[in-house]
Amino acid sequence: MKEVQEAIKRAAEAAFQSVRLAHPEDRFCGYALYSDADGSTVCPSVNTVAHFERIVQSGPADSEYYRWSPAEWRYEFEGAEHFSTVFASLAELAKNTDDTFRPKLKNMVYEACVGALEQMKAEGFFNDLDQSGVLVFAVSDTFLEREGHWMDRLNSVDSAMQFHRWHEITQRHS
Repeated sequence: MKEVQEAIKRAAEAAFQSVRLAHPEDRFCGYALYSDADGSTVCPSVNTVAHFERIVQSGPADSEYYRWSPAEWRYEFEGAEHFSTVFASLAELAKNTDDTFRPKLKNMVYEACVGALEQMKAEGFFNDLDQSGVLVFAVSDTFLEREGHWMDRLNSVDSAMQFHRWHEITQRHS
């Protein structure tokens, strides 16, 4: 697991840094990694303050959705080429995994993504985040109960509470 987390961390640093270098005029309010329901991919996403404000103006009632949903972010998937080694490693692991181990492999990938973001945060990589900025790990097209725990680990208490309130409201209405 440590090797997978380190590979994801290196790829994320390269992806996020490439976005920063390509868009030096932007102020950033979100960095994310996301995976799929099988844990077979890892992708980056970065949001900007200007993009977030623009999409919230078009749908103010959905502001928390836009804050926590990397697929809606300005630079979704930009820098993904830095994950090619990670993709190859995950494909090799999946190929050599039987059906009983697949759920463990998926959970290992998820935990490695959260761990990589946590480590980057501890090292000061995200010091450029806007004061209301968030770090996110998400699984595409699904919500897992663990997502709240991940938000607690990655964000300030205030930001994590916003996530929990939003999630509670969306669960009541679904």
